Amino acid sequence: MDLSKSAHGMEWGWHQRYADNWRIGLRSHGGCLERIQDQSDITGEMLVKFGNNFNSGWIHPDNIPHRNWYFWDNPELPQLLNPNPANPAGNKDFVRFTRGSLFTETFNSESNSARLDRVLRDLSSGQTSLEELIRPVPVRVQNTRRVLLCPSSPNCFRYYYKDTITSWLSRWSHWASQNGYEPVVRRKPARPERVKNPRSRLYEHLLLEDYAFTISQHSVAAVESILAGVPAVTTGPHPIGPLYTPPEWAATGDFVTPESDLVWNWIGRLAYNTYHKSELFTGAWHQ
Repeated sequence: MDLSKSAHGMEWGWHQRYADNWRIGLRSHGGCLERIQDQSDITGEMLVKFGNNFNSGWIHPDNIPHRNWYFWDNPELPQLLNPNPANPAGNKDFVRFTRGSLFTETFNSESNSARLDRVLRDLSSGQTSLEELIRPVPVRVQNTRRVLLCPSSPNCFRYYYKDTITSWLSRWSHWASQNGYEPVVRRKPARPERVKNPRSRLYEHLLLEDYAFTISQHSVAAVESILAGVPAVTTGPHPIGPLYTPPEWAATGDFVTPESDLVWNWIGRLAYNTYHKSELFTGAWHQ
């Protein structure tokens, strides 16, 4: 099956369901969707936000009048995009498809990885499973004063939060210094480098280096931090549910260090909202 962007025909931004099937793609490509040009086009039908159209056609999710919408973006379990038996080339064949939110939350998920495990076993001829690919390390507080700031993209700050990456980094670097920590800023390597070189991935970096905690917002970095055993402080929306540490707690040295069963429970929720593109293209996601 063709899993490229040309297979579904969508451009970045919002699309609305106009057909009687559940195949994700434009109607011209056998799917159920058409792109909407303006907020006034929105009805009560299902919407799909395909990535981010950071341009003049931007519609903020807060302006959608209902929660009957899904967000298609990179998966919240980034290990699925690294080369593995179910994805040997490390292609972007797995996605998040979250209902009514940019992230997995308790209201749009349940802790159930059975479907994704079946997909992984089928794609790998039985060679892998979620438990093989996701190897969380016990969350602990290291004896160090270094903290890693993991900023989102400049456009994420601009369009979602009316903020800038420069302002966010300055604000939280100052906060870290005021609370006796040494802020270190992560410069995210380009995707081809992350596919090729495991040491360029955040999870591996956190295993190799010592940090007291990470700071992020609107980022899967929080997931990687928890999986690598490092407390995750978040300054805004995030994909780790109850596993995050509020900044005011971190300022007093109080960190959320969830036990293994809680981490795996949340992994199950992230898996619940993770799909192989073939499931979206065929409509199997809606079964």
